[in-house]
Amino acid sequence: MSRTKAFWAIYISVGVSYLGVGLVAPLISIVLSERGADTFVVGLVGTTMFAAFTVASYPTGKATDRIGPKPILIAGLVVYGVSILLFAFIQDIVLFFVVRAIEGIGAAAISVATETMISQLSAPRERARRMSYYALSVGMGWAAGPILGTVMFNLRPGAPFEAGFVFSLLAALLAALFIPRTAPEELHKEESYGGISSLIVVPLSAGALYGYLMSSLVTLIPIYLKSIGIEEREMGLIITSVILGTLASQVPLGWAADRFGKRRTLLVCSLALSAVFGVMPFYTDWRVFILTGALVGATAGSLYPIGLSIIGAIVSKDRLGAA
Repeated sequence: MSRTKAFWAIYISVGVSYLGVGLVAPLISIVLSERGADTFVVGLVGTTMFAAFTVASYPTGKATDRIGPKPILIAGLVVYGVSILLFAFIQDIVLFFVVRAIEGIGAAAISVATETMISQLSAPRERARRMSYYALSVGMGWAAGPILGTVMFNLRPGAPFEAGFVFSLLAALLAALFIPRTAPEELHKEESYGGISSLIVVPLSAGALYGYLMSSLVTLIPIYLKSIGIEEREMGLIITSVILGTLASQVPLGWAADRFGKRRTLLVCSLALSAVFGVMPFYTDWRVFILTGALVGATAGSLYPIGLSIIGAIVSKDRLGAA
């Protein structure tokens, strides 16, 4: 299979799987509330998923380096799909913690395997662009899912969870049929890395900052907007502008990173992001927040894929999963 077809298979599989993620992500808290959980428990259940994702990422990466990313990706998609389906049936609040932990493990496998695969298949001059396409496919799935999921939930509460399960299995099938498998023994012919800890700090920091900003988007920023008198409707428009800014910027910034340098592009985006946040306290008009929200999405959305492309250039292919 040509590399172009392999990349398309990866992007489509990821887009389909994240469409399933988007279907159910906003609905889990609603289902929990209907089961009698208070806001603290709802937040704690959400934290369980991200904690499991974090804990599972390193061993999943080691397994990816050992057996290759394709089987890890397929297994992750199946595990994630089953966990989504279970949300339609469980009643006990305790089980939500268990299932969200399983969901986090599946999500870690999907992310680690996909990002490793893209780095392995990408030439150095195109790595940032390939990562930007990956981020775009994730974002498009995320953006389309909540709208469709809300409609399905109103028709029948279990429908979006069942659809999410189907989408995950479909993505696993696409991955099994069309994504090439790279043999681990071929990867280990590459030179092992050593002494790169200082070099990898910058891209890891970019990824950590991106994670903090995205979590703040659904927690801290809405609280701040509400405190300055912005209504829920306008708040939704502002958050939508962030998402649209992220989607619109992925490919252009990926091209820029490959053309002008990844670290230089990352620095420019970081400085621009700092400037946007620096002026935010000086206005309260929601229309201005729509513009700055789009700028935040455009600049912050570049941190993760460009950071991944830098890691891919630093780390040898046999250690990409662990990195």
